[in-house]
Amino acid sequence: MMYSLIPFLTVIYAYGMETGYFYFANKEKEEGKVASTTFLSLLYSSILLSILVILCSPWLAGLIDTRARTDYVIYVALILALDNIAVLPFAYLRKHDRPLRFALLKTTNIILNIGFNFFFLIFCPYLLTHSGDGIFHDMFAKIYNPHELVKYAVLANVLSSFIVLLLLLPEIRKIKLEWNKEIWQKMVKYSWPLLILGFAGVINETFDRYLLKLRLPGSNAFKLSQIGIYSACYKISIFMTLAIQSFRYAAEPFFFKQMRESNSRDMYAVVLKYFSFITSLIFLGVLLYMPIIMKILGKNFRGAEDIVPILLMANLFLGLFLYLSQWYKQTEKVLYGAYVSIGGAIITLIINFIFIPTYGYMASAWATLAAYFSMAIVSYILGQRFFPVNYPLVRIGFYIWFSVVLYVVSRMVIDTVFDGWTIGAYFFNTLLVGIYLLAFIYVEKPVFLLQLPPLKRFGRVKTS
Repeated sequence: MMYSLIPFLTVIYAYGMETGYFYFANKEKEEGKVASTTFLSLLYSSILLSILVILCSPWLAGLIDTRARTDYVIYVALILALDNIAVLPFAYLRKHDRPLRFALLKTTNIILNIGFNFFFLIFCPYLLTHSGDGIFHDMFAKIYNPHELVKYAVLANVLSSFIVLLLLLPEIRKIKLEWNKEIWQKMVKYSWPLLILGFAGVINETFDRYLLKLRLPGSNAFKLSQIGIYSACYKISIFMTLAIQSFRYAAEPFFFKQMRESNSRDMYAVVLKYFSFITSLIFLGVLLYMPIIMKILGKNFRGAEDIVPILLMANLFLGLFLYLSQWYKQTEKVLYGAYVSIGGAIITLIINFIFIPTYGYMASAWATLAAYFSMAIVSYILGQRFFPVNYPLVRIGFYIWFSVVLYVVSRMVIDTVFDGWTIGAYFFNTLLVGIYLLAFIYVEKPVFLLQLPPLKRFGRVKTS
């Protein structure tokens, strides 16, 4: 429950300044002043907010869980401060086309976190029980308490965030620490609606679990089991989430760089088409090989396979919404994005509140899809009014529709012909993936692929 604080506090700590940096770094003549003002703003606000969280830690601990402790909240405040101070250096790497260092540092953070957790939760208890009764054991027992595992798990996060911030010092040194009040006021005016958008996003992402606990009938144990199943199935969409996040990391600074180019809108249309293809391919691939994933999760989660396609499609439309959100970021109409996100949050809350008692976590899955689908459609309509782009809607719709059709065909054939998930069923699904890829080649005729000898006749593309 303690970690439930983090999504909301993360939104408050960041207050949209990362996006503001990308926008004004490309708009203003002096990028250095934008970078330094953004960094100092995040540095000062992170310190002040963390002090406030620490001072309020007794109240916050009681608000989260009566069993929570103030030191846990203090650790969370430190994590948020360290991670938020690192936002601008990471954004600096993204803007200046340093993807390898960016990815290396992000991966280092994950590895360090896993390593410290292994040290505190596995190695230290083993060392304590196998070190005998000597002086070393007595000294180590005073330092390490095997009953404080939650504390050490959070501490591992603090240490990994601190080390990564140290590794970012070369980027921080490149930032001249000068404050520009005029730029800061422009950035805050531009970025503050992203705070609302962020809160609405947190509601869409997390509130279905709270409402499941609130609205599901039955015992507390039953409610927790249903939330566990739903959360596990939600995590299967991590493949889609990772693809969208990776794309966003690269695309956001790139789009802001391109916003002054005369052909930028044509480029946006082409990129969305390929983005739709890739996300639809992930949707299809995960579903056609889902039994393998479900076996990893365990038998307790295999009764909820029906919500996975819904959640995957919901995340696909979330990706489309995030892509289409470029129009309000580039036209300084960020408040419209906040309105769209609030609308999605309202849909999430209403559907969950009304239908959970009858349909359980299936209602939560459909609520997620309805919210993200509505947000994508409304964002497209508003975008065509304020920032018209000639998107290839037929092809985008075809890739999404065809992936759904192939999934339905797979389900029908496996249930009727193969009578379950046999080797033949997996072979058939692989054939379906091949059909999807061939359809893409036929429709798009990508020259770089059609130079391969087996495919030359397929596209008949001239290479002159």
